[in-house]
Amino acid sequence: GKHAMVYSRLSRRLRETGHGSFHSYLGWLEGHDGPEWQEFINALTTNLTSFFREQHHFEIFSSLLRKRPAGPWSVWCSAASTGEEPYSIVITALESLSPNAQFKLAASDIDSRVLATAARGVYRADALKGLSQERLQRFFQRGKGANAGMARVKPELGRAIDFLSVNLIRDDWPFREPFDAVFCRNVMIYFDGPTQ
Repeated sequence: GKHAMVYSRLSRRLRETGHGSFHSYLGWLEGHDGPEWQEFINALTTNLTSFFREQHHFEIFSSLLRKRPAGPWSVWCSAASTGEEPYSIVITALESLSPNAQFKLAASDIDSRVLATAARGVYRADALKGLSQERLQRFFQRGKGANAGMARVKPELGRAIDFLSVNLIRDDWPFREPFDAVFCRNVMIYFDGPTQ
C-alpha cells in the first residue's frame, strides 16, 4: 500500500548510485555489504516526531518515576528519530526524580541520519513551540547571531542518553540488562500484526 512512497524515496537512491532501474539497484544492493544498505534504510524510514508527542505517555511515565525518585532507572526509547522523544523522556525524568537520581536512557533508531541529528540536539525554535517558557529556559539554549531561530538542548540532557543504531526486526539487540520502561508505541504502529 506504500508503492508511491517507496518509488519516490528509492528513485533518489537510483539517481545517486547511477542505476537505471529498481531491478538493477536491488540486484546490486543484494550483492554488496557496504554503506549503501544504510542509505537504503534511511531512504525508507518515516520520522514523524515532536517534543512530548502524546502527552499522556509522559504523564504516566512521570507517575512511575515518582514511585522510586532516587532511581536507578534504565529506560529505552526504541524509535529515537531526530531526538524529540528521547529529550522529552529525559526532561520528564529531571522534573520527576530527585536531583541526584541515577537515570540512563538508551535511544535507538535504524536511521543513522536521524540519530546524528538527535545526538546534535539542535532544533528550529518553532519545533519547541509547544513547550512551556519554564522548560525552554531550563532545558534549552537559544541560538544567537548566525544561529538565531535555533535552540540546542542543554548538556545535562545529552549526558543521560546513549544514542545507538538498532534494527528492531533483527534479534541481535545490544542490550543485556532489563529496562524499567520501554517507549515503543510510536514505532510499533509501523509494523504488521505478527511483528508487533
